[in-house]
Amino acid sequence: MRHVILTLLLLLFIRLPGYSEGGKMLVTMRKIGHEVLLASGDSTSWVWPIEAVDDRTFRIRFERPFAFTPASLIEIIQRHVSELDYLVEIKQEQSNTVVYSYEVRQPFHRKSVACLSRTPPPGTYSIQIKFAEPPVQAASITNTLPFAWLLLPILLVGFGWRLFRRERPAPAKPVIPTTLVHLGPLTFCRETQMLHLGDERIELSAKESKLLNVFVGAPNTVIDRSQLMEQVWEDEGVFVGRSLDVFVSRLRKKLQPAPTVRLVNSHGRGYKLEIDSPHG
Repeated sequence: MRHVILTLLLLLFIRLPGYSEGGKMLVTMRKIGHEVLLASGDSTSWVWPIEAVDDRTFRIRFERPFAFTPASLIEIIQRHVSELDYLVEIKQEQSNTVVYSYEVRQPFHRKSVACLSRTPPPGTYSIQIKFAEPPVQAASITNTLPFAWLLLPILLVGFGWRLFRRERPAPAKPVIPTTLVHLGPLTFCRETQMLHLGDERIELSAKESKLLNVFVGAPNTVIDRSQLMEQVWEDEGVFVGRSLDVFVSRLRKKLQPAPTVRLVNSHGRGYKLEIDSPHG
């Protein structure tokens, strides 16, 4: 009964749907950042964690410089937040100056936005979106009580079933965060040490995964043999150059299903992970 009472008290002060809405808004911001990079021809660099400046403002930051066109940016953002009023500011990270901005009041009309055809030069930009109202509204007792009364029969039935069965609840499985890196048509998951190509899964060994992780940190750049050996074999104390060549060869074979992703030997220096641009 104690669990039932605690649950009902929580329902009086929080609105459970609001949490899912807040999480959904962070996901929406990340989707916007992802599509902006794709529109600029970048399918490999990172969208950094979304920053909630306050309850109405979100900032999207990026790993690398990129270029954008106002028309494409406006279309991407509007597609994801088409029911809300908001202000968009594109800021130059180094100087924290606004290089482009516009405001949207629903219903939205493209003609109300200026400078659609003016394209800023590539730069290290961040995107800040400020909504006229908090996208997740604060809870109130008025809109929470009906929800609590709706759940009360369900909670009582569940509590009674637990008393009848006298079973301990199964421990919750830990949520393992996953880090995905896009390499052309391939997706590399660091935690599972797995490459994905559509529905195909390509398993990597621990050394192959560690080696690929070094390469994805600097794609299309020659990495010295000494740097590769130091980062991959640093904990083992003893390593030989032949070991590096063997694991590069194994990794190269596992990348073969994606012809646009290659490990290339730079004679006398090291290796380079080449990733062809999607636009050729």
